[in-house]
Amino acid sequence: MAIYHLSMQIISRSKGQSAVAAAAYRSGEKLHDERTDEQKFYARHVQPETMILTPPNAPEWMKDRNRLWNEVEKVEKRKDSQLARELNIALPIELNHDQQKELIKSFAQNEFVQKGMVADIAIHRDDANNPHAHIMLTMRNLDQDGFGKKNRDWNADFANAKENNRGYVKNSESCLSLREQWANYANKALEQAQSNERITHLSHEKRGLEILPMVHLGHVAHDMEKKGKKTDRGQINRDRQDYNKAVVDLQAYRRQKEDHLKKMKEKEKQFSFSTDIEKTYIQKAASLVGQKVITLEDMTARHEELRKMSDRHDPIERHLHAQQQQFLNVSNYYDRVRDLEREIQQNEEKVEELKKSLNPFKLKENNMMKRRHLDKISDLESNKENYESSIQKHKESLRFSTKEEFYQRYQEFSQKKEKRLDQITYEKKQIQVETRVLLQAEEAIKQAKIREISSYYPDLKTAGKHLTYSNALRLEQYHETAQQNQFKLSNIKQSLDANQKKLDEFKKHQKMVYIEKEHVSTMSKEVEKLSSVEKKLDELDRSPGEKAKRLVSKKARQDYEELQSEAKYGRENLKELGYKGQQDLHQQQSRMNTMEKTVIPWLEKEIKTHESNINSLDTVFKAIQQAIHSQEQTQQRQQFGRMRSANINRAKNKGPDLSR
Repeated sequence: MAIYHLSMQIISRSKGQSAVAAAAYRSGEKLHDERTDEQKFYARHVQPETMILTPPNAPEWMKDRNRLWNEVEKVEKRKDSQLARELNIALPIELNHDQQKELIKSFAQNEFVQKGMVADIAIHRDDANNPHAHIMLTMRNLDQDGFGKKNRDWNADFANAKENNRGYVKNSESCLSLREQWANYANKALEQAQSNERITHLSHEKRGLEILPMVHLGHVAHDMEKKGKKTDRGQINRDRQDYNKAVVDLQAYRRQKEDHLKKMKEKEKQFSFSTDIEKTYIQKAASLVGQKVITLEDMTARHEELRKMSDRHDPIERHLHAQQQQFLNVSNYYDRVRDLEREIQQNEEKVEELKKSLNPFKLKENNMMKRRHLDKISDLESNKENYESSIQKHKESLRFSTKEEFYQRYQEFSQKKEKRLDQITYEKKQIQVETRVLLQAEEAIKQAKIREISSYYPDLKTAGKHLTYSNALRLEQYHETAQQNQFKLSNIKQSLDANQKKLDEFKKHQKMVYIEKEHVSTMSKEVEKLSSVEKKLDELDRSPGEKAKRLVSKKARQDYEELQSEAKYGRENLKELGYKGQQDLHQQQSRMNTMEKTVIPWLEKEIKTHESNINSLDTVFKAIQQAIHSQEQTQQRQQFGRMRSANINRAKNKGPDLSR
């Protein structure tokens, strides 16, 4: 899970700190502190990934970590000098190492380096679950020789004031807080990495969360906790985890209670518009799914479960039948082998009889008969081997090794198959019964909804039963929008006509505005075109060479006359367009620009609103009309049926005419 952590501090001599020592600790490199003539080195199990980012005007030596921070120490003369700023930022574990590096690099480059700071970055991955980056920043302006004066403008980005004790923030109103900027950078990187995780700089309180946030352990407390030694910060987190668990359980209880109350309210409304038999259907369906209240969404989910159960039956049945066929085949193979063995034995016995025959006159005939029987035995042996080979192929899949074991497995399978098929048959019947109950309850709920919606509209008092469920939902949506308890068909028609009239007016105004806009645009183009032609004519008139050229060249004269004609046509065209001069055109253009920013968006919004109202009203109007029309057709059919029955009864009572 991606976590948010961004803390800042000032590295200062007043705290007994050294910029060189801080850089050595964070980079894992051995640095020489020239001010104290000491070697600074802090060994790490995992070497940090480091980089130094410099502004374009920075000298090349600033990319040398040792010289960079020693120069910082040299330029700061006071015993309480502020040497550097540092940010400690948690990196999202959802990103790989390259993505984490690119994220922190782009953040430092855009937020600090572009403003003139040098950024020394070290990424620590000692703990795979806590990758984080340290960014050390210089505090002075840069020139070709090195560091200049301290830049006080940067202090707005790193105000020492804390907002509600939740970290350093920018106090400049013209830009986002640095904490929020980091959240934006990280979330963009997570989105590009196709991760659903997001972080936020906001506190739990501002986000409306009841749970308490965990405190940042820091590397010292983290190492101690890892070794089994309890720390104050670790204990705070453990206490907060226990508290948060209780809060989560309480929130879950609240949600369950709210859902229950909502469902009970829905059930009460349902039953107030349901018949007794429909209430029975709904309660039966609710008991099937193990709930006190059931909705159409619950039924849809249960239908899907039943469909999946039904889909599982077919593969099982196919598998059982396929396995049954295998057992039958092997059983047939064994029967065939037994028959072949009997035939082989019979032929062998006949061969033995022929061998015992001592009649010399039948010697030739006996030899032929013996040969025939031997050939027959050979064919039978070959067939027997084929069947035995087929049996061998099924031994592994059917899990048997001998004939006796096969028949035992066959008997066990037959019993298991019969039991499983009986179970499937029972489940299919149960699915059919449950599906029928769900369909009855579904229809009952829909009818209750239709009656409920019909009660809002006087025109549907009798026609409500002819209203379709989909149209009832449309009416409900409109009723919620209109926020009225009663709405007659005549009122809907009046409102529909009024909205259509308003829509036509707005579209008419919109068309007039677009015509005027096109008129001003055409006038502007014509003015530009005429200005270009007049400029060319002016250049030709002021050039002695061009005047002389027109005296001797027919083509030059023709080109000049064409420009004159074009200028004349342009002036006449502008006169027809109502052009009154450049100042008037500027005024019209300015007015059109204002209309584009104010009037046109307002007209488009009004047109969209009225079109939406018309679509909604038209849907309601048609739904009620359809229900009333359906009712009238039903009444006509019933009246026709009554008239037909009356005629038939009259004919029966009158009887046949016997007077003829």
